[in-house]
Amino acid sequence: MTDFHPIAKVSVGQILGLVEAIDEVGGVADVATISQEVDMELDRLGPILSAAEFLGLATVEDGDVRITDLSRKLLHANVRERKAIVRDIIDDVPVFHLITDMARKAGRPLSREEIIEALSARVGSHQAEDLFKALVYWGRYVELVRYDSQSEMLTLRTPSK
Repeated sequence: MTDFHPIAKVSVGQILGLVEAIDEVGGVADVATISQEVDMELDRLGPILSAAEFLGLATVEDGDVRITDLSRKLLHANVRERKAIVRDIIDDVPVFHLITDMARKAGRPLSREEIIEALSARVGSHQAEDLFKALVYWGRYVELVRYDSQSEMLTLRTPSK
């Protein structure tokens, strides 16, 4: 269930920035070149590369990073299309599936506590918090969830196509 970890610490913008940078240098480049291109230390770039790879937007082989057809599709999409593409990818992530399933079955908003509890049972309590934050961040971005930080309730959204 820790398979969600690569995208827990990075933003959509960082991933898109990386993909754009690789695209600008011809779609393939070594990690050092990309590091210079995006003006970022390799250790900060690592998690973003992992996330891009995890989402199927890049492949890393022998130090070379190559963007995928999915990346190209994403780069040429408008904002709504981008969200739909990322939503389709995220929909397949087990931990997201777990929470959206939980919410569907409950037929009501879920409390932060319920979600953290469900996540803790799978990844341990120390990772559950990070995972929850990532879930809310990515879920909001792709218009999959609505989260009210006052009431600490998470609601499933019906995405506008």
